[in-house]
Amino acid sequence: MTSNDPVERQVVTFFEHPCQVVRLRDGTIYVSFADLCDAVGLNRRAQLRRVRADQDLRDGVQAFRVATVGGVQEVPFLILEFVPAWITSVDRSRASPTVQERLRYLRLFSIREVYAAISRAAGLPEGGGREIEDLNDLQRFDAAMQGLAERQQAFEQSQERARQAWKDHEDRLRRIETMLGSAEVLSTGQRGHIHQLVQVWAQARVDREGVAPGLAFAAIWSAIKTRYNVAKYEHIPARQYADCVAFITRNYEQLTGEPLADPQTEGTHDRAE
Repeated sequence: MTSNDPVERQVVTFFEHPCQVVRLRDGTIYVSFADLCDAVGLNRRAQLRRVRADQDLRDGVQAFRVATVGGVQEVPFLILEFVPAWITSVDRSRASPTVQERLRYLRLFSIREVYAAISRAAGLPEGGGREIEDLNDLQRFDAAMQGLAERQQAFEQSQERARQAWKDHEDRLRRIETMLGSAEVLSTGQRGHIHQLVQVWAQARVDREGVAPGLAFAAIWSAIKTRYNVAKYEHIPARQYADCVAFITRNYEQLTGEPLADPQTEGTHDRAE
């Protein structure tokens, strides 16, 4: 294992869609770009080209070797800090109404927060331009923007503060994991296994029915959440794990007429399982 290989893998829900995430040895977190695109209903290849052409966002893309339907392959991931910037810049017209509304609010929130941060740095009111009485004060606003840009440049030269921020959040992340564990929901390994089985089922729908990948995944996850009456698939009770695996396997076999080949590989399940 190199210093850049993931040391932790997990599947979490973003915008009602399970997404694979990885953590590096230094604490940096990345989210599967393909899963993010499926969550918002966007074309994976077109979005990857767009991000790689963006002189800022492209710095947040990195490929990691992870388990996929076709075996262990290198796939692109997006650093967590860049997810809001990317997702608020996309064309949200193809997303579901619920996701469209969330993206709209997220973009408006980002705009307000950036403005408020610059206003604070300039010593100006944070409520908006209507609260600025003297237009000459906009010189301070300009100076604040330049100052923040210089501070960001200095920040990028040293990532120590970012690493420390992730360490500070470690306790909170562990508390969430403990809470989920105490509720006896799916374990990390069980969630990863189900995610892999869904990938196989969805790919079969794409190959045999001509369904778009994003629609295939969305329909399957919706069916699973409806079956177990949960808002997020990771809330499925652990006692229903075997039933969920059987549900996916049965539907795959009905679709293809063939037994489902379990894609589970070493390292995708909890060691204890």
